Amino acid sequence: MVRIIHVVGGMNRGGAETLIMSIFRNIDRDHFQFDFAVETNQPCHYDDEIICMDGQIIPHPHPKKGLRDYGKALKKTLQNYGPYDVIHSHVYQLSGYVLSIANKSSVPIRIAHSHNTQDSRPNSLPRNIYRAYMRWMIRHYATHLLGCSRDACESLFGQNCWQDQRVEVFPNAIDLSPYEALPKNRHILRENLKLPVDVPLIGHVGRFTRQKNHQFLIEVFASLLQKIPTAHLVLVGDGLLRPEIEALIKAKGIHSNVHLLGVREDVPEIMGALDLFLFPSFYEGLGIVLVEAQAAGVPCLVANTVPEDVQIVPELLKFEPLDAGADYWAFAISNLLFKSKESGVALSLRYMENIKKAGYDIRVATNKLQDRIYRGGEAS
Repeated sequence: MVRIIHVVGGMNRGGAETLIMSIFRNIDRDHFQFDFAVETNQPCHYDDEIICMDGQIIPHPHPKKGLRDYGKALKKTLQNYGPYDVIHSHVYQLSGYVLSIANKSSVPIRIAHSHNTQDSRPNSLPRNIYRAYMRWMIRHYATHLLGCSRDACESLFGQNCWQDQRVEVFPNAIDLSPYEALPKNRHILRENLKLPVDVPLIGHVGRFTRQKNHQFLIEVFASLLQKIPTAHLVLVGDGLLRPEIEALIKAKGIHSNVHLLGVREDVPEIMGALDLFLFPSFYEGLGIVLVEAQAAGVPCLVANTVPEDVQIVPELLKFEPLDAGADYWAFAISNLLFKSKESGVALSLRYMENIKKAGYDIRVATNKLQDRIYRGGEAS
């Protein structure tokens, strides 16, 4: 049995967490065990499923409350719950500290995994010193350096990281089977929302955080309604900024055209129902929801702050600058809606093979991880 401990903030629904859970569901659980070192005592979205699959969730004090206390708790976890063959750290720069502790605890395989391109913190002398020191520790203590895109790798491991043989892009793969099985009738969501089948339906999936730029998204949609009054917007997800965005929707008087669906388990079906996917993030490691949108055959309007690695099906993605403004984005949406006449079903079936060849099939990605990386720490 190869024992792996994932180090994460918490197992709520998000890009990195979705990837980890997809791997967990597809890995050979007779030979690989997953545990989770988290930074919270609060229940998270995936906790029940983790427990059902015999994973352990081990709370730790949040690093912001004291790095030394966090380190002591992690060291104790590795001693009391181990020995572990692999530590897989998903906490960006903090991975340096995590892997230094794992090295002292004799964990043989130590993975730093970059899921983003920045830490969203303002620059300051203390912050820059912290970043530099953590990056030094990552390079010093990691046995493997993974990133969800080239930009994500360079952000955490350095611009010249490609000279290091430990560095590789590990795609944010997804389970393609729900997209391969999407029904020809893509109107179920409209029926559930009591909307006519011919209204333009635009969507976004993501946590309500500053990174996802919901405020700009609402401004764009409000501008679009001046051109296409029948359009509707669905927002999937939850987060701290949701009340603020709900207030903005009401203030703009567009609440009857915006549907907040919360956290959903039927994302493939929702994606398949859309005429267009809108993604104006300030930054992304990759944007796993864009992989899902392409698997559903949905055209996407994307901020040019998102790594181009995510463009698996070029016909489906159009990149635009955020500083072009809401009116420009609304005009771009109207053009895409006008040009997009082929059904999503036809598009998704046509391009599914492209997505598989690009490495975004979770079954292929899981086999690569378990056989080529995780097994390196297996006791003989």
